[in-house]
Amino acid sequence: MLLRSSRHIHNFKSMPFSANSSEGPVTLIGVNPQSVELMRSRNRKEGLYFAKCCGAPLSIRVAEGKAPHFVHKTASPNCDSAKGETPEHRRLKHLIAETATKTYEWEVETEARHADESGKALWQADVLVWGQRNHKIAFEVQLSNPDYEHMLERQVRYSESSVRGLWFVRTKKGFPPGKNLPVFTIEKVGMDDMVTLGTRWDPPKIWAHTKEANWIELPEFVEAALDKRLQWAPYLNRPDTTVNVFVDCEMDGHCRSCARKLYRPFCCWLLIASDEHYPAYRWSSATDKHYRTKWKTEITDAVWNKFSNAEFVLLQSPNSGRCRCGHGPHYSDRGPKPTVRLTVQIQLDELPKPRIDTMEWAWLNRWAVFRV
Repeated sequence: MLLRSSRHIHNFKSMPFSANSSEGPVTLIGVNPQSVELMRSRNRKEGLYFAKCCGAPLSIRVAEGKAPHFVHKTASPNCDSAKGETPEHRRLKHLIAETATKTYEWEVETEARHADESGKALWQADVLVWGQRNHKIAFEVQLSNPDYEHMLERQVRYSESSVRGLWFVRTKKGFPPGKNLPVFTIEKVGMDDMVTLGTRWDPPKIWAHTKEANWIELPEFVEAALDKRLQWAPYLNRPDTTVNVFVDCEMDGHCRSCARKLYRPFCCWLLIASDEHYPAYRWSSATDKHYRTKWKTEITDAVWNKFSNAEFVLLQSPNSGRCRCGHGPHYSDRGPKPTVRLTVQIQLDELPKPRIDTMEWAWLNRWAVFRV
């Protein structure tokens, strides 16, 4: 069962959920109430827990409307752990960690720190999750002024430690899509925290009709990452993938020679046949002025070659502008132009390799989640 946004936990101000102890890092996320009370009792007697930020002794606080959390017993003048971290930041960290703990029983640590042999800090993760075969994922929440270069530097340090870093931001400026730095925008939609798989490079007019394919609830996104269902460009190296192609055409007169109706393509759609959640590629005559594509000719030609021998309709070639018999159209019709939708299945390897900075490149080079 998916874990929704924390609707029963209202106040996340200054709430560390993990601490250090003589037995290693401990967390309160996912711990049942009886175990929390046992931890509190032992800590009061033995002083087990210390702050990761400054080493000060901690106590465990349980209050109505709040998640169980650690608090400093005494203020430390050198402690600045609360600076720059908002209640919203802590709430999202808790939701991510809680999802990993309750759904998969993976090991989870918030504010996880890693240092080299000399004790020099190499990185600190908002939420670090690890499971079988020591597979590790670091979830980072950057809600204000995320810096791409700084994030990329931290990502390199994660990679050097065999940790997969996934980043959540809340900004409209967008980041270049890529496997090296997985960045996803997170927004509050009603009561839910939604993650978008799209970027600012996704033209809204192209992807608008498949918005649901670009959005996923944060808990489901975390589950997909842990299940290895979050993948970069999953169809780029699968040339045998079947694609459903839909081409909308409008009548463009009659052939001067054979008098058959000629139709001109004005819109085409590509859908991965085996994946209903993957966004569609959509070209239309209206997008030509704003976005580059090299596929429209190949796609419409493929459909034209399949349907141009039909007696009831002859699709006008987008290359020659002529009927198959070699003659051009006769524009004698007035009033609304009849339209028709033609459908065909093709394989990805039947289309040219997508060029960078085109609509088709953005369609294939993107993050996708395989839904269960």
